[in-house]
Amino acid sequence: MPPKRKSGPKFHRDFEKPTTQERKDALGSFPCQHKATLTTRKDMLKQSMECQPSILEARKESESIAESCAISDLDERKLYIPTPRSETSMALPNPSDELDWLAQVPEEGQTYDDYLISMTSRTSGRFKPLMNAKGVDILLLPIVDQKDEDSWPNYGPSLKHLAHYTRIYFDRPVHILPSATLEVTPCSAAQQSSKKRKTNSNPGQFAMASKRNFNLVFPKENGFDSYSVKITGRADSTSERYQLKVDSMLDELAAYRYARQNSKGENETKEFCIMGITMIDLYDGPSDLFCAGMAFGGDKVAVFSFARYHPLIKMHPGKWFHYGYSDKSDGYSYYEDDDQNPKGLAQTTPTITSSQSQIEIEFLKRSSKLITHELGHLYGIGHCIHNRCLMMGTGHLVEDFNAPAHLCGVCLRKLQWRTGFDVRIRYKLLTDSFQRMGMTKEQKWTQKQIDHLTMHDIHG
Repeated sequence: MPPKRKSGPKFHRDFEKPTTQERKDALGSFPCQHKATLTTRKDMLKQSMECQPSILEARKESESIAESCAISDLDERKLYIPTPRSETSMALPNPSDELDWLAQVPEEGQTYDDYLISMTSRTSGRFKPLMNAKGVDILLLPIVDQKDEDSWPNYGPSLKHLAHYTRIYFDRPVHILPSATLEVTPCSAAQQSSKKRKTNSNPGQFAMASKRNFNLVFPKENGFDSYSVKITGRADSTSERYQLKVDSMLDELAAYRYARQNSKGENETKEFCIMGITMIDLYDGPSDLFCAGMAFGGDKVAVFSFARYHPLIKMHPGKWFHYGYSDKSDGYSYYEDDDQNPKGLAQTTPTITSSQSQIEIEFLKRSSKLITHELGHLYGIGHCIHNRCLMMGTGHLVEDFNAPAHLCGVCLRKLQWRTGFDVRIRYKLLTDSFQRMGMTKEQKWTQKQIDHLTMHDIHG
């Protein structure tokens, strides 16, 4: 008898993969009869139409059509059915690695109807406070290191491109705030002694964090003074590298957002969220290699680090401070199994020059997917288990980089319900944005959706 083939990684034992019919049903009914959809949603969308990119573009053709699209597009089924063989029409693949997200996490998934239930009151149809229905603007807060002279570093992805892409993706105004600055100073002898005692009582929690103070200085704006707060972090004394604790950052971002609102008054603020973006490395728990980012949905704040998304980075799989930069990208960010201490890696983050256009494009692709995925969570969209989708959960960088940049039909309809964009024009604007960023594959995908819908409109 031939030997039995070893089975590969499997889904988590408590995860139930949706059937074909369940994947179809996840899109919801047409037309949508949800109470909030028929009443308060219209009022919410009228507040945002004056500043939505897709609606402003549609108004160039017809004022009446533009205003109706935010309402009517929700119930046009064909807008949420991607082209045949599109990656967003495909079921989630089986895990290929034991560290894949669905091999580790028993996701329950979120249908379109689940989304509406989470956003509104079941009886009255009113919006839950969590939704922040009056919020419109997306604010990006660059968090920079003092050593970079208080400006966004030239080894990071383009803030201009990221802001423009986010604006088109969510059909909302995006503003880049003045930068917050990280100041890192040595601890005093008394502080080091105190932290050593804590290290002995709780091994690991304060390991390699005893010789640095981390202070975050929030920016001064009109009517709002600058101020400084302490942030939890850890440092490696040999490499002089450090990381900031993500929940400490989120706590202070939430406090900053509320303080900023109070100083300006309710009538002057219409922001939906504040998102901290940085090239400073983050972590969550003591055993973490790194943390790409996290969001506090109720407080409408998030923070992301693009540090580990650099296309040239190579890192040790177990030591957070052990990494360097290659002179070329092979798409794999970790050291090879047979060489855990490679020679010849640069120890400082390389500047991305115009001669490295493919490196710049890959960096934009990775970082734009991170920022839109996490912002999707702030809009209440959960991890997707129905199709390959931007909102899929990912367990490691390889899985993350392979995820699509696009929303599947189920998640696209959730976002359309929330923000009321013109689906066709959004695809057109995304096509232009992908071309601007050099993302050819993604540009072809959105253009294919435009052509597909145009054929439907012509032939019915």
